[in-house]
Amino acid sequence: MDLNLLVVFQCLMNERSVTRTAEILSLTQGAVSSSLKRLREQFGDDLFIRGAGGMTPTRRALELAPKVSEALGAVSTLIDGRRQFAAETSRRVFNIAMSDDIESCVSPMLVNEAQSRGLSVGFAFHQTNSSLWKPVFDERDVDLVLCSEPKAFSSRYSSQILFSSSYSCLYDGVRLNLKSPITRDEYLLHHHVRVSFDGRRGFVDDLLENEGIARRVSASFTHFSGMLATLVYSDAIATLPTFAAHAYARIARLTVSPVPITVPAFRVFMIWKAAQNDDEQNAWLRSFVIDTTRELQFAGSYGIAGSPRRKGAKAPTTKLRS
Repeated sequence: MDLNLLVVFQCLMNERSVTRTAEILSLTQGAVSSSLKRLREQFGDDLFIRGAGGMTPTRRALELAPKVSEALGAVSTLIDGRRQFAAETSRRVFNIAMSDDIESCVSPMLVNEAQSRGLSVGFAFHQTNSSLWKPVFDERDVDLVLCSEPKAFSSRYSSQILFSSSYSCLYDGVRLNLKSPITRDEYLLHHHVRVSFDGRRGFVDDLLENEGIARRVSASFTHFSGMLATLVYSDAIATLPTFAAHAYARIARLTVSPVPITVPAFRVFMIWKAAQNDDEQNAWLRSFVIDTTRELQFAGSYGIAGSPRRKGAKAPTTKLRS
């Protein structure tokens, strides 16, 4: 087989577009289409089917993808040795999926860090959560997923813990005439906005009901960003991850307080396809995310979550316990 066909296959798998593949490989669209025709003949399968969302890989293509990546990596190492990905000159756009609470904190950190380093790479952020993280890898050709405590993990994926967190309260301190920290009585007295996967129930409801207390919930949301306007214009308190509470507080000038009841801690994971363990660009992205979010591993960093990390700034040295 002409190894150039495998290069076209891999690029199509990454880009899901004949046009972008042609641009990246410096080929004409006709040449890419011709290569795809030869690939189809070689493997006896359509491999990629054109649809509204671009070139969708078939089941056979998804099976071949990790083998092709491994084969090209072996050939590249044999001929040229390990080439380092040049983020300073690459126009690669990395696709990262995460829930909006993590997005509110991490996305500005990644963008600002890339700009401060003078990198040419870009980022496209997509929505997912700990229950629905798997489909985005195939549906949106995502490079990484960031979510808390992912469910239904399998050997097809690799992961690493980025940082741990707990929860904080977020509210308009001036509007409610509440200082920080709020008391347990103040917390129970005021109305709350709930954020949960189904919009019907959250862990705070369970904690309070175990004590025979019914939480006063004014509104429920399935996304954290949805509750922000309600906190600004209504008399309510939200309980949300600490890093997101500080990020939203900066945006809307709200007040952050420790939660005056015992709340759990959780971990935020970075997930990628196991087939990309040795992929040079994916490995660079993982390293970049780890370096950029390192300060979130420390308890003191939550006060600046969502802000750009200054060059030369040192992270606090107190570890956050999960």
